[in-house]
Amino acid sequence: MSGAALHHRAPRGALTAAAPWLLPLAAALALSFMGTRIWNPDLVGGARAPLPLSDGPGAAQGTVAPRMAGVQSAVIVRPGAPGGPSQGAQAARVPERSSSPSPSTRPSSPRAAGAGVPPKAAQTPAAVPAPPGAAALAANAPDTACPLLLARLPSISRAQCEAARLAPSGAVSRNGVPLFWRDVAPVGVAPNVTPLRVLVVGAMHGDEPTAASLALRWIGFAESRVQPTRRPVHWRFIPALNPDGMLAKPATRVNARGVDLNRNFPTPNWERDAPVYWEKRTRRDPRRWPGPSSLSEPESQFLHTQMAQFEPDLVVSIHAPYGVLDFDGPQPPPSRLGRLRLDQLGIFPGSLGNYGSVHLGLPVVTIELQHELRMPKDDEVRLMWRDLLRWMDDHLAVVDGQPSPQK
Repeated sequence: MSGAALHHRAPRGALTAAAPWLLPLAAALALSFMGTRIWNPDLVGGARAPLPLSDGPGAAQGTVAPRMAGVQSAVIVRPGAPGGPSQGAQAARVPERSSSPSPSTRPSSPRAAGAGVPPKAAQTPAAVPAPPGAAALAANAPDTACPLLLARLPSISRAQCEAARLAPSGAVSRNGVPLFWRDVAPVGVAPNVTPLRVLVVGAMHGDEPTAASLALRWIGFAESRVQPTRRPVHWRFIPALNPDGMLAKPATRVNARGVDLNRNFPTPNWERDAPVYWEKRTRRDPRRWPGPSSLSEPESQFLHTQMAQFEPDLVVSIHAPYGVLDFDGPQPPPSRLGRLRLDQLGIFPGSLGNYGSVHLGLPVVTIELQHELRMPKDDEVRLMWRDLLRWMDDHLAVVDGQPSPQK
């Protein structure tokens, strides 16, 4: 800077003294170009009014901060406004899924308001939209399963899907997608022999589609009866309990409401234990939200009804991707199914294994495939089936205290 310029420089503060209104006006104009709201009378006078925390129907409501003394104006950046945090940005702050098989043990604050209270909107996944054409496909039942699900089923051909002959059960998911099933009943059963009833459930978590594929493959094995059992078996297959999560893009563990179905079953003391476990052990992980109450979801209600009406002697629940075999129940567990070795992970509030074994006294075999997107080889699929039947022969093939005759 030249000496002349220094000599003629205005005294400090002369600009603001001459035009004190210029700076506030400039600031206001700049903020208006940013698309923000620069005045909120609720902060400087009058009664406090609710300020929406997010846009859209069903958005959570909150109130603005207490009135601030001496405030003349305030900048309020509304969600979704240009320059402000969008709903997508809020969702990005949701904690990611834990990478370990068991939930995290990181501490968290206890639940403040009793059991059954839904979490804050920013802490649960957004609703999963219904897949395109789902309503039209459902209207054309029963030939709906393969057109709807086939694209999401790893290593399943159209011929294999159609051979499974899935039919709508009459129940639907939260988004109105049919919950498909298939019964394979035994034939030629002697009048004095009561068949075993085995319920097979796949894709309770929508981002584990290999679970649905394995269930579909096993339908063909059950129907072919290539390996007879000592006691005839009535199979009931529900390959995709969570079609909304499976059909979402990307697929989600939770259902369309954001509920982990495998935490939504009415285990003893669910109202006390499930919310506290979610709060403290998972740190409110949205992938493991147990829901506002047990059996709050149509999918878990449907499976609960099947367990009551079908009265299974064994429940097989198929998951991925931890590559182990889990077991809950009074019988000795199988040591392996194919390459999957026994590794009992424990029970969780609201889980199917907890509900079936502790509450109903049923054996629950939980298969954790090694990959959620890549199916085991055909030989491995058959080996798991063979090992399951052998375990059933050893521990369940009993009628009135005596082993059933070889069929």
